[in-house]
Amino acid sequence: MNTLTNLELAYMAGFLDGDGTIIAQIVRKKDYVLKYQLRVTVSFIQSSSRKHFLLQLKDETGLGTNRDRKDGISELNIVGREQVLPFLKQLEPYLRLKQKQAKLAMQICEQLPFIGNNPVKFLELCKLSDEIAQLNDSKKRTITSATVRQTFIDAKLISE
Repeated sequence: MNTLTNLELAYMAGFLDGDGTIIAQIVRKKDYVLKYQLRVTVSFIQSSSRKHFLLQLKDETGLGTNRDRKDGISELNIVGREQVLPFLKQLEPYLRLKQKQAKLAMQICEQLPFIGNNPVKFLELCKLSDEIAQLNDSKKRTITSATVRQTFIDAKLISE
């Protein structure tokens, strides 16, 4: 990640507060021992006609990948704890609307390497993911900590 000035960090925080999102997805992974993965993402969203702003952010940070959606929207997505954690650590003091999401996402990123294949600890992080989703007013979310919990109960990894 590139070193950013306070002015750049303040600008990016304002951009993220207004036209961005911080998410923690629970993704089904059949080949994983616990059958799920937690994926943290910071996304900046903009009309494709203003995609150059996203490209500028990518150049300034040295992070992320661009995606053009079919609905005329472009995204800059910073994915994975290795990129998200250092980025949010710098950005968090400047955030206003999404500061709680950033703190929860950083907590997930910091704890994720230490859970191993422990279903109880993984479930705790899934609950933090649920908290982020509630703060974001998430509507399309299908896999929650309750889904993971039931999978773990069915697989006898945890008891009810």
